[in-house]
Amino acid sequence: MAAVKDTLGPILNASNWTLTALAGIFLGLRVYCKLSRKRGLWWDDHILILAWACLLVAVGSETSSISLGFTSPTGPKSPEAALRLQIHGGLENVFFGLATAMSKTSFGITLLRVTEGRMKMLVLFLTVTMNIAAFLYIIFTFFKCKPEVYSWIKGPGCWSTEKYIHYAIFAGSYSAFVDFSFATIPWFVIMNLRMKRKEKFGVAIAMSCGVIAGITAIIRCFYLPLLTIGSFSTQGTTLVVWYVAESSATIIAASIPVLRALIKKVSLDHYNRSTGNKPGPNNHTKDIPRGLHTSNVVTAVVGSQRDPHDPHGDTSSDRSILDERGILQTQEVRLSYHSRSDNSCEQEYDMESMGRVSP
Repeated sequence: MAAVKDTLGPILNASNWTLTALAGIFLGLRVYCKLSRKRGLWWDDHILILAWACLLVAVGSETSSISLGFTSPTGPKSPEAALRLQIHGGLENVFFGLATAMSKTSFGITLLRVTEGRMKMLVLFLTVTMNIAAFLYIIFTFFKCKPEVYSWIKGPGCWSTEKYIHYAIFAGSYSAFVDFSFATIPWFVIMNLRMKRKEKFGVAIAMSCGVIAGITAIIRCFYLPLLTIGSFSTQGTTLVVWYVAESSATIIAASIPVLRALIKKVSLDHYNRSTGNKPGPNNHTKDIPRGLHTSNVVTAVVGSQRDPHDPHGDTSSDRSILDERGILQTQEVRLSYHSRSDNSCEQEYDMESMGRVSP
């Protein structure tokens, strides 16, 4: 009898690695943008890098699982492969959960830097409770009874598939709720900024891309009950795709706000090349930061050297003004101001130096 060909494995590998690579590209551009502008990396950047590393480990383990028969309609290739699949399954559950939790935590920490008062407490509450729900989900995956090849607890004490799915749906729904909340909160913060309306909407939309991650979390919740229907190789494969999609979408969404600075810089450079506007450095402007202009104003204090009460003085004549009055003091004042041009790449939204206006 001819062996049944595994058609799901190549599809799963292609989708997983494409999504992971796409998230890595956005993350790399985020890091490049910050380092090239000498902003340095902060906690949210480091946590996001760790999230992508966890995603990379999980996808790599998934590729190994496919070679052991994870997506095969006939199941594991051998008893040894079944044992290794159990280990791989536990590893993937841990790292998929960490990738999801840390990517959302990264954006939560970003929001903590720009919020205050009750809004800041809300962000902190959502971040902490989301992590608790995610870590419980990681732990509870080791309690499920089926499929037996991934079951760590044999016999009494393991969770039924339905009980596990109920908690997984709760954790996924709460994760989606946090994504939608994190996408909404920036609108309340940004509307209080001293920025042009066009710039406000651009920043708010960029910071609201996390809603895509929320949508993927909801779709994952819809697929969870299907684990009790049909073969696990088919339904489990679909579920893994949405795990990777959720983590990747969160990493991409967290990187987009920072990339606005890079996009504006590229646009400005292209504009300067097309118009021939290439101001070179000179003695007066080479030490002036880009986007900062200066103006010199000279003031003079003019005074009379004659006594104004002298009855013989000719204080009202032109001769008196020209010959007897003199400049006693001159003072040069240097004014600095930032350009308001929409093409200036220094007007991008920067989390480190955002000037909020108290409501």
